[in-house]
Amino acid sequence: MASSLTKIDQHQPLCNAISTLHADIIQTQILTRLDGQTLVAAASTSSLLRSLSLQDKLWRQICNSTWPSTNQPSVQTLISSFPAAHRSFFSDSFPVLNCQVPPSYTLEFDHSLLLTTELISAVDIHYKNNLILSKVVETETVTGWFQFPPFRIDLLDEKQLVTTPIKFASETKVLIKDLEENLTLSWIMIDSGRKRAVNLSSRWPVSVEQHWLTREVHVKYAAIVIASDHRQRWELFSAREFAECEVMVTLGGEEGGEMYVREVSMQMKDMEEKSLNGRESLVILQRAFEKGKTSGKIEEGKERYEEFLEKKRERKEGKERMEKVLNIVCVSCFVVAVAFWSYKLFI
Repeated sequence: MASSLTKIDQHQPLCNAISTLHADIIQTQILTRLDGQTLVAAASTSSLLRSLSLQDKLWRQICNSTWPSTNQPSVQTLISSFPAAHRSFFSDSFPVLNCQVPPSYTLEFDHSLLLTTELISAVDIHYKNNLILSKVVETETVTGWFQFPPFRIDLLDEKQLVTTPIKFASETKVLIKDLEENLTLSWIMIDSGRKRAVNLSSRWPVSVEQHWLTREVHVKYAAIVIASDHRQRWELFSAREFAECEVMVTLGGEEGGEMYVREVSMQMKDMEEKSLNGRESLVILQRAFEKGKTSGKIEEGKERYEEFLEKKRERKEGKERMEKVLNIVCVSCFVVAVAFWSYKLFI
């Protein structure tokens, strides 16, 4: 109790000093200089700061600076319809997905998902904190064109190229390290029907690979979502236990020159690398909207992906062991059957 009082007392001089300032000065000269996380922390120190920090104008400025794609008028209008407008949107989207669901939630189509008639992707890519690509894509979800083919969203047209300030280093290791440390991506998916959003990107790359022949560089970002905790009794391993939301950025160019973005795409895969269709993906996305929570630690995106890879390895090894056991059983049964009929023929 004494320690908690001490912590509160440490903030009192600062709170008292701020309370002497005019509210307009605090709001226009102090709070506007804070990022989202700092603003949340500041709001917890006094009732005055909490009241001033609830202003949607502040949160709109933070969202627009964090994700320039939210500046688009149609996105602004949609965000304004959220329960707490831009503050709700920031809470949903920053910085990475941390999905937690109850074990009874199974991968089955919920007809209430028909309320989701459109998904909006707000995507921003930065290199060394400088924006190189910002785009909004609208995807309808009600027709067979979306529900039954493999789920995939392409951000760029087939022949569209986006120039970047990234230098195409001749040494592969140097280039990969540069992209791992400096190329960040945010892919916010917005449910226009339910007024919810979720950031389906690890923000930092989970892998960077260069093709040995074309020299193109594939930068991968990923969010891991629990797809189904329920296992049927006849299934030892469920391929839908987890799902991977994969975002791939393809970069090209000539050595020594500036690179360009050739492709940016998103798709959903299960633990066997099988691409899920739109209907299945919508169920998983809806779970992320309803059950996902954002994590304050940016590095957790890559950590969660590494845990996912380990689970995939464990599943593959377990499946191989089971197949070996079944093969032994089948061979044993065959040998017994041959021996039995041989005995029958010769007696």
